[in-house]
Amino acid sequence: MKLSQILPVLLFILIASTSHAVNQGALINAFGETATAYLNDSFLLLGTTADGYVSDVIPKDTALEISRNVQRRIRIIRAKIKIIDSSQMSLIDRKLLNLLDDSFLCMDHQAWSLMRYVQDKVPENARKFESHRADCLGRIRKLADFYSEFPAPPELPAPLSTR
Repeated sequence: MKLSQILPVLLFILIASTSHAVNQGALINAFGETATAYLNDSFLLLGTTADGYVSDVIPKDTALEISRNVQRRIRIIRAKIKIIDSSQMSLIDRKLLNLLDDSFLCMDHQAWSLMRYVQDKVPENARKFESHRADCLGRIRKLADFYSEFPAPPELPAPLSTR
């Protein structure tokens, strides 16, 4: 085969692999942004549930149900993070997924410690919940620091119905 025949084939392979990497990066970024939003919401929901339970606004059964549901969704997202792992992933994408995985693992522990506190309202369980909460906040801040290194993504315009 002549060099003139091999060159177009190599060029096509290079373009196709670059396109795939760009698409994969865009998908990982979209997943990461969505997972980060849920991480923040979970942190707020667990904190609000704990506050509501301590102040007797949220009954025990409701606090347990909220905590279990949050923990279940956290575990589903962690499973999806594990599926995404690829050797062809860029270092930045790998760092994002590692930060997300660490943060969601912490949130899983926080949800578990809230359920323990709700089931057995003793000071030791309250301290464990607060310890997990502080640890998770630190991990969320690391994730925010990671995102701060990049320009803000563009926002879509508001739908006509909300203008």
